Amino acid sequence: MLLMGESINGTRKQVAEAIQARDAEFIKTLATDQVAAGAGLLDVNGGVAGGNEIEDLTWLIDTVMGVTEMQLMVDSASPTALEAGVQHVIDKGGKVPFINSISGEQPRIDAVLPLIEKYKCPVVGLCLSDEGIPPTAEDRFAVAKKLYDMCTGAGLPAEDLWIDPLVLAVSADPSAPGVTMDTLKLVKEKLPVRTTGGLSNVSFGLPNRALLNRTFVAMCAGLGLDGLIVDVRNKAMMANIKSIEALRGEDNFCGNYLKAHRAGILE
Repeated sequence: MLLMGESINGTRKQVAEAIQARDAEFIKTLATDQVAAGAGLLDVNGGVAGGNEIEDLTWLIDTVMGVTEMQLMVDSASPTALEAGVQHVIDKGGKVPFINSISGEQPRIDAVLPLIEKYKCPVVGLCLSDEGIPPTAEDRFAVAKKLYDMCTGAGLPAEDLWIDPLVLAVSADPSAPGVTMDTLKLVKEKLPVRTTGGLSNVSFGLPNRALLNRTFVAMCAGLGLDGLIVDVRNKAMMANIKSIEALRGEDNFCGNYLKAHRAGILE
């Protein structure tokens, strides 16, 4: 699975403080630790309350690209900052970054689709409409199909659209995980796109969230989940993922599983 490292995010207190203080060493460590832990992509979000998001985001990009050639995912609610970040990565000679994210909401489509057409950025597509998160798998799939039609129509290869079926807390709605998984099944069956998600919302409000998260990731992986937005520094989650990849036949002769065992990641 493509593991999208989520930790360089200005909405997190320590990261926000590092951005405000221009603490490059903190950010560099965060980047290299995620790469070492197995990330295949690094999300960068410079959204700090009261900050200048474009300046903060481009500083983050410079700092991260100074220590790794890992492909980045530019993450912002601001269309202006989003384009500035994408352009900055390209100007610095980096691989065209992912965009996080587009959705079925018309304002987001208007803001992000032109960037997809211009830069051909891979993109995470959220099954979210103007009315919010659709309650049924069929309605979420309809959003996914709309995003597929628009993005491929803008010249994006289908495999560069990563659909996120979204998940709500099982503590509030017992059917929530099932709707997510049914959406995932529909997308995998009917669209030539890839799938990803930040699945930790499933455990909100419950004890031992990590156990629920790991279990849910395994359940979704069994349905063909292609990627995951995750804290790759979480050893228990990474042990789960290494096991999944071995059991899905994606780890030739279990080489990565054995390597992780020798590194103590599976403990």
